[in-house]
Amino acid sequence: MDEREELLKKIKILEDQLDYYRMRDAQMEQMLQEYNQFIKRQFELYDDFVKDIGTSRIVDPITRVYSSEHMNRLIAYYHQKAFEENRGYAIVMVRVCKQNEEFEKHLVLVGKILKNAVRVPMDSVGKISDDTFVILLTDVNRENAQKVVERVRDSLKRSLEVDTKVSFKVYPSDGEDLEKIIHQLQSEVS
Repeated sequence: MDEREELLKKIKILEDQLDYYRMRDAQMEQMLQEYNQFIKRQFELYDDFVKDIGTSRIVDPITRVYSSEHMNRLIAYYHQKAFEENRGYAIVMVRVCKQNEEFEKHLVLVGKILKNAVRVPMDSVGKISDDTFVILLTDVNRENAQKVVERVRDSLKRSLEVDTKVSFKVYPSDGEDLEKIIHQLQSEVS
């Protein structure tokens, strides 16, 4: 009788272990499905990000800098990467203050000045509204961002006949919430 009870105990232990492993298998299967969905979303985001390269949707037709839609996606994408990889970056906003008969000419000139002031292809320049540009400076600290901003201000003063406002924020020292950073910059250049 002892052998039988001992065998029944072992069977019960094995059944419990089998139930545990089945449960773990189901958990692993669920985790794999979630991971596959996550990877699928990442590929879809990447496809959405690059699908417009080479099309007019990515470039502002007047200034030949990136469009607002593309810059918003680029900044959001880089913000996430900077968070994940513990990197710093800066966003610079430049606003042309007066709209006159030569406004379009001024916008074209500002686009050229800004593209010449950054490290292409590491940094990006885009037009986010009728009179406002944005620069994404990647892998920079406050000191380097300040140097770029001073170079931009100097170039604009030398080359442009209208007033501009320039402001910048550095991630993460000026904040980690991208929406707040953008809102602060827009307030400062308004």
